[in-house]
Amino acid sequence: MPFFSIVTATRNAAAALPQMLDSLARQSCRDFELIIQDGASKDNTIALAESYRSRLPHLVLNSEPDRGIYDAWNKALPHINGQWVLFLGADDQLADAEVLNRARSQMLFLPERVRYVAGDMVRLWPDAGIRQQVEAEVDQVRKRLRRETPSPQSSLFYCQRLFINNNFDDGLSIVGDYDFVCRTWLDDSQGYKLGFTVTGMTWGGISSAPHKALRARWEFMKVANRYFGGIWTGERCRELSKGICLWFICLLFGPNKAPAILDKIRAWRGLPPHWTPSPPCE
Repeated sequence: MPFFSIVTATRNAAAALPQMLDSLARQSCRDFELIIQDGASKDNTIALAESYRSRLPHLVLNSEPDRGIYDAWNKALPHINGQWVLFLGADDQLADAEVLNRARSQMLFLPERVRYVAGDMVRLWPDAGIRQQVEAEVDQVRKRLRRETPSPQSSLFYCQRLFINNNFDDGLSIVGDYDFVCRTWLDDSQGYKLGFTVTGMTWGGISSAPHKALRARWEFMKVANRYFGGIWTGERCRELSKGICLWFICLLFGPNKAPAILDKIRAWRGLPPHWTPSPPCE
């Protein structure tokens, strides 16, 4: 039984996948398996993943149609053998070759009650040479969950036991991981902070695209209200209104031009760029 299971959902991800696979292949800790749940890709994602099989301790590769990332993760859950599970995006990468080794050395002797182990993340804008550190938090977790996920998703290890009676809500397209954490991370004693950077996440995921902002904010508010109630405050309504404005600008100018226009508006307001460099739209 491996110590770690790394789960990645892919769909036509051949251009992005090598950096993630390379970061796993060079890990000094070999006590892990990689589970790739592919959504019936039409490019060479499958062939590319297969080409790394000899460089990885164990590779499980499945390809079939799915209804989105959380449906793909649910399909991967029965294949998990590791004690701890890390969900990586196809364009994420482990920060360095010692990440899993350092994490394992701390996680081997954790109390039985710990269900989540949180590491820091670096958000990357490769074209601009920008790096933004995002620190994990595991204290006052229920209070924090009312506003955000305490730890970046791509650097959060889930205890395998969490999946015995739980899976991801695949009716959500953007915040299914937030919903899962709200449902299962019940108090501070269930969390542990590693204190170092686990992953680098390339800016441009589905929740960071301006044309998805309205859906992301609506889903977040719906989930937060489901578990905590009283979410429909003036502040939350303003956030939703911002999402509507972003959606309208994308509708007016198109999702490819909108990020640059939005950052021009931010510059006019004296704010730094947020939406560019921007990934190509789906």
